[in-house]
Amino acid sequence: MSSLVRAIRSQGRLIETELSWIASLVLFYSTVYVILDLDVLWISYGVCALTLYVLPIVATRDPFRAVPWEITLLLAVPILLHISEGSQFLGERLGWWNDVTSLAFAFSLSTIGFLLTIELQMYTAVRMNNWFAAFFVVMFTLGIAGLWTVGEYLADQFAGTSNLTSNEAVMQNLTWVTVGAVAMGFVYAGYRKAMSEKRQKNLGIVRVWEVPGWKGG
Repeated sequence: MSSLVRAIRSQGRLIETELSWIASLVLFYSTVYVILDLDVLWISYGVCALTLYVLPIVATRDPFRAVPWEITLLLAVPILLHISEGSQFLGERLGWWNDVTSLAFAFSLSTIGFLLTIELQMYTAVRMNNWFAAFFVVMFTLGIAGLWTVGEYLADQFAGTSNLTSNEAVMQNLTWVTVGAVAMGFVYAGYRKAMSEKRQKNLGIVRVWEVPGWKGG
């Protein structure tokens, strides 16, 4: 019976990993598209997201230690939204579509914050409860947004780009990033709550009170 259980678990792990690899192809080809389009801002996002996806696999030398497939798809959503921006087909049929695509960049930073939080719990000794992890998503996102803004400023100064057109535009971007960060924090809390105990254990996600002796430090 134990061998049968191990076989079923192994099969489940293989399916989970295959779905993650397939989802990563969506992110990969989206990144190739923006590279061919010479879209520097989104090239940076795509390369960063792909690096964060591949890093745990390389570090552990285990191809089965991939990020869950739904998170990988979530990483691809902002760049797909950007690619579809200005689509005449979608714009004519969905009046709100252009408004949604204009928030793609703010959404992209919050997805990176989401990914970093889940990777900390999957691949390191960091342990958090659900709501503290959600708060971590918000803080990660705001930190990334700050670094990104500094990067845009340096690019404007030394590469002749015009990323930061005005102080008002910068404040608007940071405001939307904050809104996206808080929203993604709630999404993360709901995601963890909806995930089964068995799957969390398989992924290596352990809540702080499940660590032996955690009260004693």
